[in-house]
Order: sequence, then C-alpha cells, then structure tokens
Amino acid sequence: MKIRTPLFLTALALVACNSIPIDVGTKEPVKVDIAMKVDVYQHSDSNGPKKATPPPQADIGKSRRTRMGEIQILKNSRLVGENHAGYLEVRTVPPGEYGDYVRTTVDAENSDRGRLIEKLAKEKNVPVSQAERQQAELFQKGAFPGEWIEVPDAEGKFAWKQKE
Repeated sequence: MKIRTPLFLTALALVACNSIPIDVGTKEPVKVDIAMKVDVYQHSDSNGPKKATPPPQADIGKSRRTRMGEIQILKNSRLVGENHAGYLEVRTVPPGEYGDYVRTTVDAENSDRGRLIEKLAKEKNVPVSQAERQQAELFQKGAFPGEWIEVPDAEGKFAWKQKE
C-alpha cells in the first residue's frame, strides 16, 4: 500500500495541474522596434578603409525604381523585351490609349537607361557601345523565364527568343 500512495499522489497532481487554465497569449501583439546603421567600407592597400561610393545608378535609379513594377507587367504581358543594346523594345503595340502608355513608359525607361549607359561608359572610360553590351547582358541575365530577349544567332544577326 505504501508503494501505491506516491504513485496515486503523483497521478492526482498531474490531473489537477491539467485542469488549471493557463493563458500564454498576449492581449496585444509583441512590438519590436529596431534601429540599425550599416556602414559599408571598401578597403584599399594605400589609404586604409574608405566609405564605398554609391553605385552610378543612384541619381538615375529613383525614377527607374518607381517604374520597375510597370516595366515588369509589360514584360510579363510579353509586350516588351530586352534588346541586344541594353534597351527595352516594344514587341507588340496594343491598340488605343494603352498602346500610347506602353510607348511612353518604354521611352522613359530607355531615356534613363541611356543616361545610365553614358555615365557608366564615361566612368569606365570605354566606348558607349561596349557599355551598352555590358548592360544588355545584365538586363538579359536578370530577365525571368518566358520574357523576350534579343540574342545573336549563328549568322551574327540578332533574333528574338523567349528566355528559357
């Protein structure tokens, strides 16, 4: 009987604990306020660490970023594609006002890309045509499968194909 009593008391304690409701939730969600500062340094051998310069797109990039969603919708609709010179090209012009919107949006993007390419060519001291090819490669690599890209064919001419 002495062996059963501790077992009985342990079982009784476990059952009693299970019947007490314990609320582990909060009435309001937990809020976390985080402030961060990140400094990026480029180390050089002669001058020690120095702050990295912002990318050349910094001043041109704002208008491109605001237009990015619109451009992606046009690419997803297969209306525009990335050509071999680093610019967007309208492949299919929809009728009416939407066609005008497509042309206006592509023209604005190409204007910004042109300024970006000229700036990169000047900074790297290379011909604009070389900067265009470099940008075209970047834009085409960043394209999603199914988007139109212009690539060289076997004869050295350029042909449109959908990225795989």
